[in-house]
Amino acid sequence: MDMSEGFRVLLTGGRFEPAIAIVRSLGAVGIQVDAADPYQLSPALHSNAVQKIHTVPAPSRKPILFTQTVANIVRERQIDLVIPTFEEGFYLARYAELIPAPIFTASFDTLLRLHNKSRFIELCSELGFQTPTTLVATTRDELRDAITQFDSFVARPAFSRGGHVYLTNHGPRDGESTVNDCTPTANNPWLVQPYIDGADACSFSIVRKGKVLVHCAYEPTIPGPGGWSIQFASIEDFGTYEVASAIAEKFSFNGFLSFDYRRTEKGFVLIECNPRLSGGAFLTPEIWNGEALMGKSHELRMVEAGRRRQYDAYLLDPNMIKLPPRQLIQQLLTTPDTFMQPQDVLPALYFFISLRHWSKLAKQQHIGIGRAFLEDILWDGLPMPDLQ
Repeated sequence: MDMSEGFRVLLTGGRFEPAIAIVRSLGAVGIQVDAADPYQLSPALHSNAVQKIHTVPAPSRKPILFTQTVANIVRERQIDLVIPTFEEGFYLARYAELIPAPIFTASFDTLLRLHNKSRFIELCSELGFQTPTTLVATTRDELRDAITQFDSFVARPAFSRGGHVYLTNHGPRDGESTVNDCTPTANNPWLVQPYIDGADACSFSIVRKGKVLVHCAYEPTIPGPGGWSIQFASIEDFGTYEVASAIAEKFSFNGFLSFDYRRTEKGFVLIECNPRLSGGAFLTPEIWNGEALMGKSHELRMVEAGRRRQYDAYLLDPNMIKLPPRQLIQQLLTTPDTFMQPQDVLPALYFFISLRHWSKLAKQQHIGIGRAFLEDILWDGLPMPDLQ
C-alpha cells in the first residue's frame, strides 16, 4: 500500500545510532515523524525532521507498560505506522495486539528464530548457507568443555549483539573474559565456534512483504572495540543479497534485516542475523530508505561500492580508538560523519552529550559503555510476561 501525504510515523529506539538515518529518510519523502526513547536526550529525537518527541518506559524493565505507552501515543497522535529500530521492536512484536497501528517488523516468532543465534545456525543449515561448526552450552561446565573442542575458539551468547559479550583465546580479545565471567542459561545459551580467519562484512536490507527493496553490503574500515564499526564503507555484493532475499521470502518478512559475515579464501561464512536496523542505513541514499519504507518503490535498489561514513564522536574518543594525529585529521576531513548535516546539527550535538551520559553510567555500574547504552532497550531471551 502506497503512503500518501499526511501519513504519520512513530519511530522508536531513538538513541540507536542508525535511527537518525531513518528519521531523515522519512523526512526526505515528506512523512511526519514522531520519535520515542526512554532517554530524552537521544540524538534522533532532536532532528528537525521530528515533529514531537516522546519519553517512554524502558522496554527491558517494563515491557507491557512500554507497549501500552506506545499504544497511547499511537492513538493520541493518530500514528499510521510504528517503526522500531532496535530490540525494543521485539517487545512491540510480542504485544502487537495492543498497538492500534501496523508495526514495521516481523512476527515475534520470526524475530525470535532469527535473533537466537543457535536457531539461526539451524536455519542456515536448512537453507544450505555455510556457517561455522557450532556447539551450544547452557551451563558454565558445558561451556568449559565446549571451548576445549577447538584449538582457536570464539564464544558468545545466543542473544547478544556487536561482540559486547565475548570469550575467545585468539586475537586481540584473547583473555578479555574467562568462563567464570560467562553465564550460559537455557534461555540464553552460549555458542562456541572455531575462529574463522577472514575479513568481517555486513549487509543491511529494507524488506516489505518478503521482498528486499533496498540492499547494502558493507565492511568496517575502522573497527571499534567489541565487533562494531567506527568507520564503514559499502562494497560490491559477494552473495549477501541472495541470503537476505531467501530468508525474507521464507518468512514473508517485514522490517529491517541485517547480517554479519566472515569472508574467507573459500567464500563467505554466515555469522549471525540481526532482524533490526544497522549501520548500513547510513550508506543508503535517504530517498531510497524513505520510499522503501513507505511503499513508494517496488524494485530492488542496490547500494554501489565506495560510499563511506563514520562516527566522528567515537573517532575523537581516545577510549574508543587512538589514531595518529595526522591520520585522525585526514579521516575527519575526508569521511562524512553519520550525525552531522549542515541543515540538521542538533543530533550530532546530542550524540556527544549522550556519550558522556552513557560513559558516566558505565563507570558507575562497572560495565562496558555498549552495555550501558543498550541495556534498557535490548532483549536477551528472557521470557516476557503474559498479558493479564
